[in-house]
Amino acid sequence: MDEIRNDTSVPEEEPPIHQDYPPQPTRREQLAKWIWATPTAGEHKFLNFIRAVLRIHLIVYQEFLADRIPLRASALTFTVILSMVPVLALGTAVLKGLGAGGQMRQAAHTFIEQLELTTSQREVILLLEQPAETADQSAENPELTEPTSVESAQDKKELSATLTTHLKIAVDMVFDYVDRTNFAALGIFGILALLIAVFSVLYSIEQAMNAIWQTRSGRSHGRKLMDYLALMLLLPITINLGVATMATLKSPALLAWLQSKLPWIGPQHLNLIPILALVATFTILYSFLPNTKVKISAALTGGFFGGIIWILSQALYFKMQIGVARYNAMYGSFATFPLFLIWIYVGWMIFLGGAEISFAVQIWPRYLWKKLTLTPINRLGLAFEIVAHIAADYQENKITTRDNLMRTLKQPDAYIKGVLTDLTRSGILRQVKDQDKGYVPAAPLENLSSVEIGELILGGNTSQLPNNNPAVDVLKAIRATLTNKKIVSRQNITQPDPSPEPPELKD
Repeated sequence: MDEIRNDTSVPEEEPPIHQDYPPQPTRREQLAKWIWATPTAGEHKFLNFIRAVLRIHLIVYQEFLADRIPLRASALTFTVILSMVPVLALGTAVLKGLGAGGQMRQAAHTFIEQLELTTSQREVILLLEQPAETADQSAENPELTEPTSVESAQDKKELSATLTTHLKIAVDMVFDYVDRTNFAALGIFGILALLIAVFSVLYSIEQAMNAIWQTRSGRSHGRKLMDYLALMLLLPITINLGVATMATLKSPALLAWLQSKLPWIGPQHLNLIPILALVATFTILYSFLPNTKVKISAALTGGFFGGIIWILSQALYFKMQIGVARYNAMYGSFATFPLFLIWIYVGWMIFLGGAEISFAVQIWPRYLWKKLTLTPINRLGLAFEIVAHIAADYQENKITTRDNLMRTLKQPDAYIKGVLTDLTRSGILRQVKDQDKGYVPAAPLENLSSVEIGELILGGNTSQLPNNNPAVDVLKAIRATLTNKKIVSRQNITQPDPSPEPPELKD
């Protein structure tokens, strides 16, 4: 019985296996640590380049999601659809004043014909240039004859021509509405409504760009008016010059002269000019629209990738339409409008994605993978450092910019920007409205109060706290310590600790 009782008893649980603490980092964590680590002095330049590329990719991915680019693209699509006729009406009116009223319509037709040449016509040509394959298939299968293949090719050619004609008719319908716009009959209120519709498009684009570049304040109303009017005047003129340039480059006389001087230049090389023009347009917009200083290298990088991907998306759009028209002509014509909306939506996605690339290229050395929050004591120390550097530069008749502070203090842009905003709003610093938007002390250097900075960061109002609360004693001790502290040079403040190591990547 004892043996049976011992056999049926519940065995004791084994003690848990001891695990080392902290756990060993995984390969993903090690990769994240390497990507966001500060480059060492002896590290190879190629490894630094790989690290920079990986950082930029991760920044674009995170900011694309954080800025809700798909939602912003859908909002811009809706705004453009509502304001398309007013925008084209004002642009056509500008060109009519220059004696080139039909240039915008011609530019739209030329754009459709160029994309048509690169997709559907090329496909039809390839089908018509395969007689050998057709003959072999006909020999193997008597039911397939050469007339049938020719007829199918002709049908596809008719379908593609019908699609091109349909798109041109749609463009002509829009411009017919534009041509029927009578500014004299609209009156003052009608013209104002027209301008408001155009300004709403530009304002929406500017807001999206400022959100991408994390700019809190936009342009002043006076500057918006001047900048928007400049865009409304310059963009139609640019389109006119682009159409005239393309027409000139396609002239046989110019092609013959170019081939005599530069034999390696052919008509295929001239097809790169619209791509270069689109890249240049994207670069200018990325530099101009955000209410912040954008480096030309960052804007050019975003413009290059944005322009190339945008051109590829146009070919994909035509490919989708051709497929629909090939299987069902009626459904293809019905699908033109929703596909047109998708085309505009994807175009805005690509444009805003290029802006994210520009932002990542410029900000990657000081970007934080996670949005960390400074502790009050570290924020107070950063405030003292900022005021000390600005005061020292002011003594040397220099204006301190935010970029200078980020490079000198080795702190991320979000930290510097937040503290600068609080110091400016409280009247301790003053922002200089020049090209670089620098900062100077708002009072004489001898009047800069450390106590005022401490109360700004930590809060000086203790009226809601009871007198026996320890926080009141802490604030009193801080005031007593900072009473005789003067901020007149960098030597008064010690260097801050380096920024915390970025955390691991999220799944």
